[in-house]
Amino acid sequence: MKIISVALLTGILLTGCVRNAELVKRAEHAVREDVATVVSPAKPPEKGLADLTLRASLKTHQASAFWIGNDPHGTADYQFLVNIDGQPLRLYGSCVTEDTSFQSARNPESGLGTRCRFQSHVRIKSGSHRIVVALPHDNVALDREITLEERSDNLLEVAPSYYVRQSGRGKASATSFKEGISGLELLLNGKYL
Repeated sequence: MKIISVALLTGILLTGCVRNAELVKRAEHAVREDVATVVSPAKPPEKGLADLTLRASLKTHQASAFWIGNDPHGTADYQFLVNIDGQPLRLYGSCVTEDTSFQSARNPESGLGTRCRFQSHVRIKSGSHRIVVALPHDNVALDREITLEERSDNLLEVAPSYYVRQSGRGKASATSFKEGISGLELLLNGKYL
């Protein structure tokens, strides 16, 4: 029975990884280039248009955590990808060292790492849009449909989920950024999608 449970769990995880890889590939592929325009939020949108601020804040291990290979985590090369109706937008964030070791071990972002913040403000047609958000270097992606009212100013926030850190006896303990990003959650104007 244990073997069947482990095989089933492994199959589910692999299916999720394959789906994420397909979503990341789809997000990177440009089908259109006329959907979104990066703008300054100083002027309100005109008739038939809406504004969308894309924002993400997440924590990764520091750039010096691994000496082998070319790991972009914690560096200026680490990127966040948003695809709106087939138009990819690559966002490079500002990454700074962050030490929150004083916080509770139950906080998934507790400890020494790198905080990366991404933000862009785009103008698009009002109405429904298919959005794929992805962290290509973590092979994590999520797609959702959003609807934007005409002449509205909207905020799409992306929040990370982290893997669970294993304790010494094989039992799961708390989630931690040190284990990597396992998924993403989207909030449009403060509401989960």
